[in-house]
Amino acid sequence: MGGFHPAENGDCRGDLPRSRAPTSSGNGSIIQSARDYTTSKRLLSSPPLFRTLTWVLIVLCASFLSFYLGVWTGIHAASGLGGERKLNNVTKNLSDGELQRKVEALAKQKVKAQLEDLCKKMPSVTPKDAGQKGQSSQNNFRGGSNLFPKSLSHFALGLVRVAKDDLMQTFDFGVPPNPNTEDMDALILYNKKEALPSDENVARAARYEDPSKQLPHLSAKTATENCDTMNVVLIDNPGNTRQCFALVGGQYQSYHVQRWMRRPENYGQLDPKMSLKLTSRAWTAGGKQEFYPPTPRQAKRHQERLLTYLNEADGIKSRLKQVLQKMNQKTVVIMTCNHGQSELLMNFACSARARGFDLQNVLVFPTDMETKKLADGLGLATFYEEKIMASVPKAEAAIYGDGIFTSVMFAKVLCVQLVNELGHDLLFQDADVVWYKDPLDYFHDKSLPEFDIYFQDDGSRQERYAPYSANTGFYYVRSNDKTRHLFRNMLYSADLIAAWNSHQQVLIALLAEHSSLMGLSVKIFPKEMEEFPGGLQFHRKKEPLKKIMNGDSKAFIFHMSWTGNKTNKLKFFQQMGEWYLNEKCIGKEAHELIDEKSELTDLISDGVLSKHCCSAEPLVTCHYRDKPSKIPCLDSPRIDNNGKSFW
Repeated sequence: MGGFHPAENGDCRGDLPRSRAPTSSGNGSIIQSARDYTTSKRLLSSPPLFRTLTWVLIVLCASFLSFYLGVWTGIHAASGLGGERKLNNVTKNLSDGELQRKVEALAKQKVKAQLEDLCKKMPSVTPKDAGQKGQSSQNNFRGGSNLFPKSLSHFALGLVRVAKDDLMQTFDFGVPPNPNTEDMDALILYNKKEALPSDENVARAARYEDPSKQLPHLSAKTATENCDTMNVVLIDNPGNTRQCFALVGGQYQSYHVQRWMRRPENYGQLDPKMSLKLTSRAWTAGGKQEFYPPTPRQAKRHQERLLTYLNEADGIKSRLKQVLQKMNQKTVVIMTCNHGQSELLMNFACSARARGFDLQNVLVFPTDMETKKLADGLGLATFYEEKIMASVPKAEAAIYGDGIFTSVMFAKVLCVQLVNELGHDLLFQDADVVWYKDPLDYFHDKSLPEFDIYFQDDGSRQERYAPYSANTGFYYVRSNDKTRHLFRNMLYSADLIAAWNSHQQVLIALLAEHSSLMGLSVKIFPKEMEEFPGGLQFHRKKEPLKKIMNGDSKAFIFHMSWTGNKTNKLKFFQQMGEWYLNEKCIGKEAHELIDEKSELTDLISDGVLSKHCCSAEPLVTCHYRDKPSKIPCLDSPRIDNNGKSFW
């Protein structure tokens, strides 16, 4: 092809291709054409400028060959048609070699004219630009592909698709999976050539060397067969914003995601006219901020309570250790309660006893003496420390998240941290839980995948609960170094509970951090499973509750979450047929329930309140027709706007 190198020159200048004399047969031309076709096909994957000039060269060569053959054929045709006399006049003094050279000269002249005409029609490219583009092409595509040029090769060398469900079943990330994702794929990005799948055809497809083909779709096992490590990024688009992701390679590794948003400086909703600013992950597109630093007052109050605890910690742990040794249980069920919520605690004990459960493994951390006496009277083991519980109010919380509610949450932190610190596995549950089966049987099953901590799925997908949506009213903890460090940090960070009005929000934030930092393994039971239903199912899912009403459910427990106050919780339990506490014991202190006050201590210790307050059968009462009920409540009013009858 002579010295013509358009990819290097970047313009239309260069030596014209040298001709080849035709062979006596057409085979040489056919073979050469086949080679040219193969070459042109290979060049289709080249950069656009190089590809264009290559086709120009091919066109010129074809023109040259056509012209050359045309002249040659014309000469021979003229000779064969009796034009020998005229031809002899032109060529009588020319040898065959000289004649061929003249034909070649005419062919060159023709090709040069066509080349100049084509160059005029092409966009002009300066030598400087051509050099830059050539260099860029060389840098970007040497050893890469159209999708993964060399400039990305330091962190991106291939990409494949994997079915989302397959990936999440192969690797249990612990987060609650979203339903109805059968047709969704996940992407796996490869950082090194050696990480690509072993099959060379698949590896080439993953590098996207053939743009006419889709990215390969592999099983999770095949896609990750050569991955020594795998970083997992969970992606959603809360607020349905015009969201982008920046993957920055060649940088100091980070296991956190920075979030940037177009917003005002201090508060306010997303504003496309603003510049992108570093933003808390819980600053919603609507302008709501969920994560605030504690105020000086909140921090000071927490420091005072924490100081009291730390000063008393050795004595507290020593006394608690004796109680735990006396209980002699492999796993302890932990509960805490103030007097304002004591009816729920009593109903748990009464309903469990009515179903024949042994509650010897239940330990209650009452926050006041009145609740301690009630728990003792129900035959439950208790541990009460007045100094550290003195700051917890006795009254019930009016609504979820109010001041009383957040104060009681400090007790939730303490009781779990203490028992976990002393080396016991534990199941923590709120007072608004009832049992259908012993939940410890589920957690002690050897077929259960091994995680450090397990949670009921809350069901809410608010940004402040990401990525776990763990319900902190029912969870199981294995005591080990990772969980002990987690709950120590929860204790030290409890001022955030007052700032955020949520124990759940704080613990989930720590779960995410400790999972990344310490490798803490967290498992959220998906809300779709029957074993651990709660408020989500009660308020929004009819079928799971109908199964419970009919006795056909696999449920181990029911947790009356997603309910704003105690009054409604009592009514809902009564309607479900899960209320076993006699009316005369609701809202009362222990001394009001027993006539012989002089014998109160002995009677309470003997668990006399169980006989006095607990019903052997559920006390069913209709309240609302649009909420789950054991019996049809068609004559009752609705509680929700446009609520539909459960039956």
